Amino acid sequence: MFKRWLAKPPGTFNYRFDDGLRVQVSPVRPEHAPRFEAGYQQLSEASRRMRFFGQLSGLSSKQLEFLTRPDGRLHLAYGALNLAQPEEPGVGVARCIRLDGDSRIAEVGITILDQYQGRGVGQLLHACLHRAGHVAGLKQFIYDVSADNERFIRHLLALGARQVSRDRDVVRLMMPVYGSGRAVHSGTASAAHFKTLLEAVAAAEPATPLA
Repeated sequence: MFKRWLAKPPGTFNYRFDDGLRVQVSPVRPEHAPRFEAGYQQLSEASRRMRFFGQLSGLSSKQLEFLTRPDGRLHLAYGALNLAQPEEPGVGVARCIRLDGDSRIAEVGITILDQYQGRGVGQLLHACLHRAGHVAGLKQFIYDVSADNERFIRHLLALGARQVSRDRDVVRLMMPVYGSGRAVHSGTASAAHFKTLLEAVAAAEPATPLA
């Protein structure tokens, strides 16, 4: 427990993927609201349905305020920008929200713009949430995943998640919060890669935030 209190949540840092994509990851801030508005409009209907379970035409001012003002305890959120094209809205966002003020369980949501899906950004942001959630005292993450998002469901199961419920449209899974790579016990290739990302997040050098 003492080591957890000494640890720090991820700050702003840069990361390069094997395919050459370079991103800047940072905690979500209120000034990111215009990026959220523009990014939401770029999501396909399928991505909106998988993430938001609906066909919202846009984000309201109340939704934007909530999404861009995480408090670091009840609500944690990280976003990624393409360093080669910082004028774009962004690459994606991952967040977790405690079920209630005293709970050690939080619900996770990850949204990646369609053109960046499958390149590993969601996994990197997911690792940031685990690191930050561990520092914040969280023990379990909950994922409500659209039932037809089979790829993400398989990925979570490979990391050590377990399915706790399923209906026609949504699968609910739970996973321990991993504060470091050593905490990941699953022996799958996905888990090994996630361990590497957790270690990279923990060791990342601080970077100057982009606007």
